[in-house]
Amino acid sequence: MEYTALHKLLWLLNAFTLTTQELVKLNVSPKVTAECGKQVTLNCDVSSSPNGLSIKHMAWIQNQTSLCSVDMEGKIKPHSRSDFHCEYKHGQLSLIFKRVRPLESGNSKPYTCKLQSNRGASNAKTSVEVQECCWSVESVWNEGRPTCTFRHVYPDGDVHWFHGSQNLSDGSVKQHTTKQVDNGWLTIHSYLEQNHSGVPYNCSLKSTASGRYIASSLVEKPDLHAQRNRAQVHKTRASNGVESQRPMWTFFFVLISLAVTLK
Repeated sequence: MEYTALHKLLWLLNAFTLTTQELVKLNVSPKVTAECGKQVTLNCDVSSSPNGLSIKHMAWIQNQTSLCSVDMEGKIKPHSRSDFHCEYKHGQLSLIFKRVRPLESGNSKPYTCKLQSNRGASNAKTSVEVQECCWSVESVWNEGRPTCTFRHVYPDGDVHWFHGSQNLSDGSVKQHTTKQVDNGWLTIHSYLEQNHSGVPYNCSLKSTASGRYIASSLVEKPDLHAQRNRAQVHKTRASNGVESQRPMWTFFFVLISLAVTLK
C-alpha cells in the first residue's frame, strides 16, 4: 500500500515537472527608452521550443485595446492607425512606432504581449519612456519683436532670452510665454517687448526635468540680417577681385622668363 502511494506521488511530481517545462514563456524588454523623434520597436518573442507549438493568437495590447494581432495562420490583422505598424516572423511579434507620443509612454500605461497556443496562455508587459526633447524651433522677427516657437516639447520647459552676454530672463525685460498641449506634446511660444539692434537675440529652452538647455535659436532683426548679407557679398567680391589678378601676374612672369631664356 505504501509503495502504491509513493509511486503515485512520484508520478504526479514527474507529470507536474513535465507540464511546467512545456509552459510557453514570452520575452520582452522590461523597459524601452525612446529618443526624441526616433523609431521605437517593441519585440515579443516566444521563448519555448517551436517544435510542436501551435500559436492560435498573439497580440500587443494597451489599455484593453488591441494594437495589433496575429492569427493561427501567421497573418497580421490590419489596423486603422498610421503612427505604428506590426511585423511577425518565426514567433516574434514586433510593434514598431514611427514616433512614440508622450500619451502612450510611462509605467502607468504598459504594453502587454499576449499569447494563446496549444500549450496554454501567457503574457508579458513592458513600458516606454520618452526622453526629454524638442523637435523644432522657429525664430522670427514678428511685429517688431523677437519671437520663438518651440514645438513638440516634452515634458516641459522654460524659455530664457539672451541679448549678447546679457540674460534677459532676470525680469529686466518683459517677456510673454504661452503653452499649448496637443497629444501630450507642448508647443511653447515666447516673445520679448524689446527690439534693440546690433546684436542678435538668443532664445533657449531649459528643461524643467533635467535643468539643462535642450534647444536654442538666434533671432536677428531684419535690417541687421540684411547688413550681414551685404557685408558678406562685398567681402566675397573683394576676394574674387584679388584672385582674378593672380593669373595675369603669373602670365607676365612666364613671358619675361621665356624672353630671358631665348636671349
